[in-house]
Amino acid sequence: MTMTYKNSNQQAPLDAQCAPSHRLLLQKADASIRQAQPAVADTHRLHYHLMPQANWMNDPNGLVYYRGYYHVFYQHHPYSPNWGPMHWGHARTKDFLTWEHLPIALAPSENYDLDGCFSGSAVVEGDLLHLFYTGHRVIDGQLTQVQCRATSSDGIHFIKDKRNPLITSFPSDGSPDFRDPKVWQHQESWFMVLGSGKNGRGNVLLYKSKDLTQWDYVGVLAQSDGTQGTIWECPDLFLLGARHVLLVSPMGVENRRVMYFVGDMDYEAGKFSPQHVGTLDYGPDFYAAQTFSGTKRRLMLAWMDAWECHIPSKKDNWAGALTLPRELLLDESGKLKTQPLPELKGLRRRGVPAPTSVLVEKDQSLALTNPQAACLEMNLVVSLTSTTASHFTLCFSYAESSEQIVVGYNKVTGELYLDTSEVHAGQPGLYNAPIYPQGQSLDLRIFLDRSSIEVFAHEGAATITARIYPRSHTTVPILSALDGQIEVTSLACWNLAK
Repeated sequence: MTMTYKNSNQQAPLDAQCAPSHRLLLQKADASIRQAQPAVADTHRLHYHLMPQANWMNDPNGLVYYRGYYHVFYQHHPYSPNWGPMHWGHARTKDFLTWEHLPIALAPSENYDLDGCFSGSAVVEGDLLHLFYTGHRVIDGQLTQVQCRATSSDGIHFIKDKRNPLITSFPSDGSPDFRDPKVWQHQESWFMVLGSGKNGRGNVLLYKSKDLTQWDYVGVLAQSDGTQGTIWECPDLFLLGARHVLLVSPMGVENRRVMYFVGDMDYEAGKFSPQHVGTLDYGPDFYAAQTFSGTKRRLMLAWMDAWECHIPSKKDNWAGALTLPRELLLDESGKLKTQPLPELKGLRRRGVPAPTSVLVEKDQSLALTNPQAACLEMNLVVSLTSTTASHFTLCFSYAESSEQIVVGYNKVTGELYLDTSEVHAGQPGLYNAPIYPQGQSLDLRIFLDRSSIEVFAHEGAATITARIYPRSHTTVPILSALDGQIEVTSLACWNLAK
């Protein structure tokens, strides 16, 4: 991945001059990042994922296509590698391969957002780019969250609306946890969903507007059944094919996995009726997923870390990253699947010598390549008719440090799994994803970066994402069969670009 940086001290155009206090705080934040960059160590830096230049990153925000670029904003603390008062970091790309870091877009500067500019979304209306975000305050232990807007005529410099906050308080159906506005247009009206909860049940609240300024409360769009979290964060509702899809990130559950619901949206009644619920990714490091506005394809990014996880890169002066960009699709049964973007093939720099097909006999193992730098894409197709093993594994072995990451498939239970228990840092565990391949083969597509792994199975029917922090950055993929043979009918492997 190529990273460039645009000078954050450039003069904003006259029509985009923000208030002096906000402008000075943005300049201070950008200066902090520049000062912190020399201390960023390369130990766990990812080679082809979007990361902060320095210090803290979490949720993706304001994903939008505007004036020829895919813009990605994100929750950012520019003063340390720990979470703190949230700013909006900003990067853009034309191809998802080369990223340009831009000046920080939003900083806490007003009475309504002094403790943070929390997550939100972006839409284009006319020539203006609108950012909607949650202003966050905690005063004497009391949480206050309000909904705000900032606009830009160049996509780089933003003015906070003088009428902020546009939504000053939560409705009776919600709670003080009232955040993460996602905005979109349907016919002649604009709609906004917000994450909240009531009486221990997470919910999504719906608002409507004619002008993006005056917002009227419609009602509860959807809510937890009592087992799906106490607060729903980062809601996202969109049309996909002939159905609507709702994404939510739940709080108050043991394993915080992004949930999706596929169903029908009744705009007149302001209700979403789900027919199917599923898990978007089964790994420990996938949260706050959001999709892009203004694109024909439904493209998505998520935060590739977790609140519960120890993040070793903090000692190297940075923390947090985003997943690979993924496209959301519906399969024939109406379930959601996620696939890496075709553009990511542009990361491939060198094919790794490997056999095109493999037969591994019972209780044997086979190294598929020579030792490789741990920035790989590996694609394989397993014949389920010829494979008699009860389960098989693809182990990425780090011989220098005696660590390993294991991707496996249990043919008896129909589960894909990722075992990170033998890596020295991250969230060690065994993560399972149910898949029931229809047909005679199972395809796996695996992206391994220096401190992450993303596994896509059965054309994206199941995915598992995790941050891993091995001491070594050289690995050997080893295929093993248990209680029978495994036949791989197609195998390809590439080194990916830095």
